[in-house]
Amino acid sequence: MINLVMGLCLLSQLQTIEPYKKWEIEIVTKKTDEYLLLVKNQPLSFSVEGPTYLRVYTRIIWPKGSLGSEIYKVILQKNEIDEDIITLESDESSVSRDKKGRSLSKWRSFYIEVPEGLNHYKLTHWASPQDTILVKFAYESPKRWEEVPAAEYSAIIEAIEEERIVKYYELKNDMAVTVRLNGPLRLRVIVRLNYDEKMIGDQNYTILVEDNGKTEKFPLKSYKSQMIIYKDRKNIVPSNARSFHVNIGAGTHQLRFNLAGTIAESAALRFLVEEK
Repeated sequence: MINLVMGLCLLSQLQTIEPYKKWEIEIVTKKTDEYLLLVKNQPLSFSVEGPTYLRVYTRIIWPKGSLGSEIYKVILQKNEIDEDIITLESDESSVSRDKKGRSLSKWRSFYIEVPEGLNHYKLTHWASPQDTILVKFAYESPKRWEEVPAAEYSAIIEAIEEERIVKYYELKNDMAVTVRLNGPLRLRVIVRLNYDEKMIGDQNYTILVEDNGKTEKFPLKSYKSQMIIYKDRKNIVPSNARSFHVNIGAGTHQLRFNLAGTIAESAALRFLVEEK
């Protein structure tokens, strides 16, 4: 209390400071997070009272020497009946370490929609670069996203994802896709690069977004998807999905999307906005 009073008195006395040269700093707080260990052959069992949503956050201990993305998988069993294999992909985190100083991946998450009543779940380690996956649970509802139609595009590509048809807009390397929006809002763009017979391995590319004369670049890296196929487009294979967000200010906006920095002839785009 004495220190607080002295501090207030000191501030009240400092009326004129010369020369008055400011320097801004950021205060970085070291935060500790607790995760559970999901180990091979040792599933995690838990019960949840619904209706509610449960968000499952995951990380992996980053394998030494890995320079690209890593894939890991878990099996979610619901009430000893249904099972889903959940595939997650992440990169190395630049800010997160465990207590031993080991690098971790960036967190990735998925949601469990819990129906009414008491429900029993089991989470099993299926595959990862290490024997351990880190898991954390939180009661959080997913954001609601609404599809946005493109105003100008060359063609529509239909992908088969989890036994449903998902519509994408084809972005050719010589033709833009245009979206018209009224802000303010946050636009989510989901991208799949289209592989042809001459493309193998990881591919780097860039999506250019021109908004009323200003251009922003979104560099991405992808690989050929092993799970998703296009309907009626057997000459191309989709990559894994990558996404980025564009913050749209107030007023009317015409966004033009272009493909650059790749030998691919096209990509596929989806557009979504957060529901208000």
